[in-house]
Amino acid sequence: MHAALRDVAAKIDRVIAEDAFPETIQPAFLRDSVRDYPGRGGKRLRPALLIWCCGLLGGDPRRAWGPAAAVEVWHNWTLVHDDIIDRDAVRRGVPTAHCRLRDAVAAEPFRQDGREAERQGMNFAVLCGDLQQAWANHLLARATESGLRAETVAGALRRMQELGGRALISGEALDVALSLRPPQEIDPAEVLEMIRLKTGALLRLAAELGAMVALDDAAPEREETRKLGDFAEACGVAFQLRDDYLGIFGDETKLGKAVGNDLREAKPTVLLLRALTLASPTVRRELLASLHRPASEYTPELLAQVRQWLRECGAAESVAADCLKLAAKARALLNTFPPNGYRDNLLEFTDYLTARER
Repeated sequence: MHAALRDVAAKIDRVIAEDAFPETIQPAFLRDSVRDYPGRGGKRLRPALLIWCCGLLGGDPRRAWGPAAAVEVWHNWTLVHDDIIDRDAVRRGVPTAHCRLRDAVAAEPFRQDGREAERQGMNFAVLCGDLQQAWANHLLARATESGLRAETVAGALRRMQELGGRALISGEALDVALSLRPPQEIDPAEVLEMIRLKTGALLRLAAELGAMVALDDAAPEREETRKLGDFAEACGVAFQLRDDYLGIFGDETKLGKAVGNDLREAKPTVLLLRALTLASPTVRRELLASLHRPASEYTPELLAQVRQWLRECGAAESVAADCLKLAAKARALLNTFPPNGYRDNLLEFTDYLTARER
């Protein structure tokens, strides 16, 4: 899969870099910001999912490059807005959009200071994400140039608004809303629904668009399209559950980031909520007391103690079992399709998302 993924990433890099949509965006520093996240590269997992689902159904991947780039640019505008919501200063070791735009506002010719530069940087980052969303729509609308019927492209655009827009943004809103409530008052089912929308919906979109391109048919209820959407959604939920698991049990040298952040932020993960349900009253009080502490208090000893609690109460095993079940569901759906190289890639994609160590 890795060689095939690198090939997809290289092609998507070129499609995004060569697309003319951003060229007339003004002012210039906003244009540079619109190009920034999509141009940073990365694994390009969502485009690969789209391309491989297209190939699985016998479609011509050359027809799918525009839609695949559209999904990637769409993903990037959600990251820009997510970074604003989370007030993150860095993404993959590079300043986030609102921080770069803040610096642009603080420099010539604006020379804004302090809070005003911060505020205007946020404002411009919102506009940056809005423009990236328009760019994604533009890329998908151009798919008629590769020979797809106008009806198919119109249906694909509608599906992007339904899944990438309504569902994904609802998931983000639920994530924010859940963060405002005490963890002990949240049902794990609420978090699973948030994950299905926030993470699963965009993977479902990528898989469905791949099927639509292959079949030149935008009906999401078509059996092949529905099955691939269900497959991708299962992968997305498993991916996030695994991510939350690694956030406590992962190896920092493999992850490239500190573990334990979810405790500091009191993030209501399924892992934490299951533990609050399964643990004894004493351990439950200790777990709640471990949240929202100053960073200096999150010692290796405290993290080791939390890990022990999560294991002993059965929460860690429960979440790991959920990942395995979702992975099995995803593989079973894929195995209803005839074998080919694209199916092999998708099976490896499933393993990567649901059993990764980094």
